[in-house]
Amino acid sequence: MLFMALLSHVPQDDLPSNSTLEFNNIDYFFHLIEYSVLGFLLYRSFNEDESFSISPIIGSIIIGVIFAITDELHQVFVPGRNMSFADLCFDFIGVNIGLFGSLQKS
Repeated sequence: MLFMALLSHVPQDDLPSNSTLEFNNIDYFFHLIEYSVLGFLLYRSFNEDESFSISPIIGSIIIGVIFAITDELHQVFVPGRNMSFADLCFDFIGVNIGLFGSLQKS
């Protein structure tokens, strides 16, 4: 989570432009990867600790979505960055991909 928070502090001017990349909107791919890892790890941590009174799936989704929302809100304050509903959607999809992967591994 710290790594993800640090990445969201990078101003837009310091990021590689999409024109230098092979296809447009590669940032959506990175959102999927980052949040898939987060969803996977959240589920594993909720599933390992039986002291939680909520389902590991529900807990992972709630924490993942809260983190995604705060990450997107934070970007409003970073020069050249903005909040994006599309990014938020890809974050949510990524969390669920990670959950599915974790469930398959269990």
